[in-house]
Amino acid sequence: MRQGCARARPCQYAAAPPTDKLVVRGTREVIMSRRISVLAWVVVGAAYLGACEKEVPPLPPPPAVKPVPPPPSADADAAAKPKMVANSDGLSLTERIAKREAAEKKVADELAVQEHDRLVKADRAKLPLHMQVFAFITKTRAQYDALEKKLKGTTDKEAAKSDYAKLAGGLNASIVAMGKKMETIDPKGGNSNVTTDYDVMLNALATTYPVALSAAVEGDVRALDELKVDFDKRVVKITAWLEELKAKPKK
Repeated sequence: MRQGCARARPCQYAAAPPTDKLVVRGTREVIMSRRISVLAWVVVGAAYLGACEKEVPPLPPPPAVKPVPPPPSADADAAAKPKMVANSDGLSLTERIAKREAAEKKVADELAVQEHDRLVKADRAKLPLHMQVFAFITKTRAQYDALEKKLKGTTDKEAAKSDYAKLAGGLNASIVAMGKKMETIDPKGGNSNVTTDYDVMLNALATTYPVALSAAVEGDVRALDELKVDFDKRVVKITAWLEELKAKPKK
């Protein structure tokens, strides 16, 4: 009875498989694999050596530090300062200041005298014109003062202001003409002691004086009082100056 199949043994005369070819092929593959590995390591090593052989650029040198000079010695500092020299006049500081101020005042007084004499000489040469201008100013102001006295206490304020306006209008042309004559005294300026005063007074008589009189009618006398004070000061100055011009010059 057959219970199973049994594998027959190979024949001893059958040809053996070509194991020698397989060994040779395997050996070649191992050798080629080793050659490739060695070649790769050679390439990597050459690249690494080439990179190492490149020169690295040197770092820039650090900035030079200036040496700190030593502090000056006390002897050198004392030698650099100017030495104090005592004054030979024997005066104290206060006395020297007073002496200097006295010398400066003396020079200023001498210059003031020279300027005064120069103006006297210039104005004296135009004395007739001075007399005309000042007489006109005095006469014109007297006309305003006379009208103010006449209208004092009036109850008709509008009529009083109208009277001041009429007087100012009648005097305007003569004031302008006298102003032009006054300018011939000192055409260039700086050569008269009183032409500035003339100019201020003539302008006031033409404009601010009648306006101040009209304001006083309404009870506001501040502007008129200030004008009168200013006029009086200038009159005193001009009167004294013209008296000096009339006097005989000192030899």
